[in-house]
Amino acid sequence: MGNYTYTLHNPADFTDDDIAVGLTLGNAIQLEAVPEDPPTPLEQAIASNRAVPARMRRTRVRAWADDGTLVGSTGVGIDPEHDDNPDILAGAVQVLAAHRRNGVGTQLLAYLVALAKREGRPRIVSETNGRLPSGEPFCEAMGAEKKQWTHVNHLVLESLDRALMEKWVAEGPVRAEGYEIFGWDGPVPEEHMADYLDAVLVMNTAPRDDLALNDFTLTAEQVREGEKQALAVGYDMWQLIARRTSDGAWAGIHDVMFDPNEPEVCWVGATGVRPEHRGHALGKWLKATMTLRVLKDKPNVKVIRTGNADSNDAMLGINKEMGYVPWISSTTWEIATDAAEKWLASKGLDLPTV
Repeated sequence: MGNYTYTLHNPADFTDDDIAVGLTLGNAIQLEAVPEDPPTPLEQAIASNRAVPARMRRTRVRAWADDGTLVGSTGVGIDPEHDDNPDILAGAVQVLAAHRRNGVGTQLLAYLVALAKREGRPRIVSETNGRLPSGEPFCEAMGAEKKQWTHVNHLVLESLDRALMEKWVAEGPVRAEGYEIFGWDGPVPEEHMADYLDAVLVMNTAPRDDLALNDFTLTAEQVREGEKQALAVGYDMWQLIARRTSDGAWAGIHDVMFDPNEPEVCWVGATGVRPEHRGHALGKWLKATMTLRVLKDKPNVKVIRTGNADSNDAMLGINKEMGYVPWISSTTWEIATDAAEKWLASKGLDLPTV
């Protein structure tokens, strides 16, 4: 089984060397799950960690092998001022492939459950990646339940029907008569913040399948914090808005991001149209407009990626017409904290002190 040591940390106190050690583990897991992508650079990881708001209550548990190699980790991040689901602890356990089936993941789970009890969270929610097949049997073994099924879908731009995109853009003002599209690059302009905060809540209408969640909320402070972190790691952000011209009502949103470490990839963030504005093909107009701009202004981009619930028929219908295909699957799992503790006890594990 091997001997392993477990240590607890506040990531806010990490030195650059501490971050580098964690990044080595993270990049190894990423290489296993997404060998197509380059590793995350150290400077990007350092910038991201330093940009996390000070109020965040973070705990990281690290598992070390006898030779001093970091082989696994888990942890939590709690925002005490903005917590829409105070009954849920979202967390994950990751272990290097060579050290799986040695009890490391189970011990890290014990730490995660202890953290959930410390924070008073009766539910634990996590995700497994379809390219890391060890995750699903681990969740099944402990008795966790599947709650949602999603995919990262991707569009290879060399296969894009550009004429179809141009058709959707040309049809936009006709099918959505009385609407217009505008946008910006970078942070949300201050004059648009109130409308943006209202409009982005349309994402609460996205399917959740069997996962019981409260609607998320968002403040201007959180938006600015997110922008600060994105800019710190060098992300380029583009935003489009569909707006009704008669009264200026915002009808839909669509945004994308570009990571300088992955110049061939464009990531879609949020895409949504308010229910009262649906039926005018605004989603097609927004996505086609953005896609054509990516072709024009980001010629190095080869693929666009977006995450969707498998049950989101409306968005998947648009994506499939555009040529998106499933790329990586993921499953969201849930287990009651007490049930997880009981399962650990059946394995002879008590909860550690956190």
